[in-house]
Amino acid sequence: MNDKYYIFPGSKQQEAPPSPSTSPTLNEVGGKALSLIRTSALQFPVPPGFVLTVSFFQPWLEQIKQSKAWESFLSRVASADPEGSVTREDCDAIKKQCKKILRLNAEQRRYIQDAIKAAFGHDNADHLGIVAVRSSSPEEDLAGSSFAGGYDTSLGVTSAGLQDAIIDSFASLFDHRIYLYKIQHGMAADTPRIAIIVQKQIASDVSGVGFSLNPNNNCFDEIVISSNFGLGESVVSGIITPDTYVVDRFDPSNMRMISKKVAEKTSAIWLDEASGGTRQDTNKSPTAQALTDDEIMEVAQMVADVEEKYFDGSPADIEWAFHNNTLYLLQARPVTAHVPLFPEMITERGKEKRLYLDLMVMTQGFSDPLSTLGLDIWKNSLARMKPTMSTEGFDGLMFNIHGREYMNISNMLMMTGGTVMVNTALRTNDKSLDRAFASIDLKDYTPSYVPEGCKGIFGKSIKQLLLTVPNILRGMYYGKDSMQQYVKDTNALLEHCHSHRYPDDKAFVEVYDELTKTYEAVVPQVGGLISGLISKALLHRMFRNCEGTEDNLINLSMDLNGNPTSEMGHLMVRLASCPEIQETRTSDEFLKKLKEGSFSQEFTSIYSDYLKRFGCRGAREIDVATPRMSEKQDELFDTLKQIDVKNNQIINVRERRDKAYQELLSLAREIGKEKSFVHHASVMQGVLGYREHPKYMLVVVTDACRRHALQVAKGFVAKRRLENEDQIFSLTMDQISNAQKDEAIDLLSLVRANLKPVEDVRHVKNWPVLIDSRGKIIRGKREITEDEKNKEGLLIGDPISPGAGVVRGRAKVLMDPYEKPLEAGEILVARFTEPSWTPLFINAGGVIMEIGGPMQHGAIIAREYGIPCVSGIDNATKLVKDGDLLELDGSAGTVQIIRDDCDMNVVSSGSK
Repeated sequence: MNDKYYIFPGSKQQEAPPSPSTSPTLNEVGGKALSLIRTSALQFPVPPGFVLTVSFFQPWLEQIKQSKAWESFLSRVASADPEGSVTREDCDAIKKQCKKILRLNAEQRRYIQDAIKAAFGHDNADHLGIVAVRSSSPEEDLAGSSFAGGYDTSLGVTSAGLQDAIIDSFASLFDHRIYLYKIQHGMAADTPRIAIIVQKQIASDVSGVGFSLNPNNNCFDEIVISSNFGLGESVVSGIITPDTYVVDRFDPSNMRMISKKVAEKTSAIWLDEASGGTRQDTNKSPTAQALTDDEIMEVAQMVADVEEKYFDGSPADIEWAFHNNTLYLLQARPVTAHVPLFPEMITERGKEKRLYLDLMVMTQGFSDPLSTLGLDIWKNSLARMKPTMSTEGFDGLMFNIHGREYMNISNMLMMTGGTVMVNTALRTNDKSLDRAFASIDLKDYTPSYVPEGCKGIFGKSIKQLLLTVPNILRGMYYGKDSMQQYVKDTNALLEHCHSHRYPDDKAFVEVYDELTKTYEAVVPQVGGLISGLISKALLHRMFRNCEGTEDNLINLSMDLNGNPTSEMGHLMVRLASCPEIQETRTSDEFLKKLKEGSFSQEFTSIYSDYLKRFGCRGAREIDVATPRMSEKQDELFDTLKQIDVKNNQIINVRERRDKAYQELLSLAREIGKEKSFVHHASVMQGVLGYREHPKYMLVVVTDACRRHALQVAKGFVAKRRLENEDQIFSLTMDQISNAQKDEAIDLLSLVRANLKPVEDVRHVKNWPVLIDSRGKIIRGKREITEDEKNKEGLLIGDPISPGAGVVRGRAKVLMDPYEKPLEAGEILVARFTEPSWTPLFINAGGVIMEIGGPMQHGAIIAREYGIPCVSGIDNATKLVKDGDLLELDGSAGTVQIIRDDCDMNVVSSGSK
């Protein structure tokens, strides 16, 4: 066998798989051809054909690389902005050159003649029959990439058109879409490679595609098949809506149809068997089912077999065709766009399933994984505070794995009180999550036994609750004063974390234990905030028969005492109002003056206090690997400069809270409840704000751990055990501590091993909140009223800040809090928010988020500041553009994109 072509003669002509010595490599033939060669060898019914290798086209590449069009292209690729510099015209110029100068030489023709004879049994290339000609790039149809639809395919090719079809496929290597895909996915654009497949064309009666997982919900047990009459081109190109069938194979021995949607397939593409080429005709029976039920199951079995035998159980996507009642496999490739589960979380097909809740997405609002050290610190800290988070693994309540944190809902259901916890702590507080749970039967996810990790948890929870009873009683009686000891102790811990430095050789685990033991002793004291919840409930009960009080009750609970994020906002407004900020133009100038000590003593004191209390905060602040605001003071200055000190939410919310208090006080006098109102309002406002304080203190502790980790990392780098200091965050606490004692430990090998599982799923950008152990993403649907259906430009989500009213403003879409300024009154549109976004809330007229329930940071701050906020709008950052005029209703959970000629007045008095 030479290196210019390889054949796949069809399963019936091949007795055994090719040996490793004769099997081609990916770099030789590309992903698509390699799959045809190997599936043919595995006895799948693949139509015969051959592939012209990358080496075959080397002479053509050399010709193109000598052209001026290629020289111009290369110069633009080498620019600072290769994506923006190379235009469609640049690529088209190379494609035009391909079609102008490229022809098959004598040697290439001889190779094609030999390949035709070997694959089809013909001695004469002029009697080729009808074939399909398509690309097979070494970078195409791989697990991490797909160029679907990017390269040219020629169908119905005859002997006379073979050379032109090959040239067309080769020229598509330089298509602008292909170039952009490579640049955007970090692939080299200046070293083009391509192989080309020539395969017998099947005159399909019915054809289509099949997926071994359901692309709509990610379920590993649902095969999805799309079909139409004629060639599959009508299905993959999207010119018609195909029939869609879903086959369940949870029980591998009994596949069954669970969904069948027969579409009106108005047209089809057919092979012209007489003269070659294809034609598009109207279907005679457009509403007829393209496949019989038996054929559906036959295709489903082929999909399952390809996944198992060729892809070793990984999700597969195939193209198939029926001709004269015979099923053929035309292509097989890995599914590139799906959400994988870590192997430790997957249950076997047909076995009991588990249901997982992604706590990072639900509570923190971000999808990116935590660092190895970050997750280690986070999980251990939560386990010490909350018994329900203290057991791990398949039989535990938590899965802390490869940067992600999941709650095992299935196991929780088997815990005493677990069902109540799911229905109250989870479902009641998050409407989108409640809808997701409502769409499934929890019995399908309930284990048949009590997992070991669930035993004794209820008792521990009760014990912890009993420890808080004295604090609750003190809170009910003393209100704000009941938190004095907690404030004193946390201030002492803050001072210790801020000023104390541990010796470099002190074991990291010991430092962590010392810090968290102090933290553990302090946290139970904050249990008194339950008294704030009780007072809040009693206030609502007090005014339950009084009309028009709901908004005032909501406003009364805004900007509460003890909320560290709210306090941070107040201090930022104070700093932004100082002349030192107002009169300084740039961050460089600010840092220079700060270093020189040229600012006033008053400003320096306020600024130092801010850094001491809040310099530990920042983006993804629960992760020890994340740089803190104190490390990026230039960004802090830029943020302060953006704050509108004369009209911002900090000022507005205080006015609204005070007004609500006075109006409710007046009403309480009228109904004879003045004393009770004053007491419960004092308790609620004095205590409830501390609900975010334990997390804030954990961030303080995490910052102290970060500083010690970086101290230790400097020593590792100096001894060349690490390449850079940040690599220490890819180690666990035990690995760091052991390495401090034992210099023989290979830290770089540990780093690589820890990062490997995370890198394997790095392509997943949006992790689902609720997913089962067979990969099925559980989503619920919000019911839409008839009026909502008829409103153009209406986006529907969940109300996050009821009572905040309706606001109009221009949209500002941000993927990062420091991407661009948010001007006062603009409506912030983001995928999620976390504490590092707090400064933006000061200016925001409203907030729209794709993910995040009412207990997520962004929701809490929106309510604290009285900002209209809506969450749960899928793809909001894509549907809304910068500058769009929006009307946001924080109570209804709707966003209306309105005409530009509408006025910008506030629609109701709920927001300013």
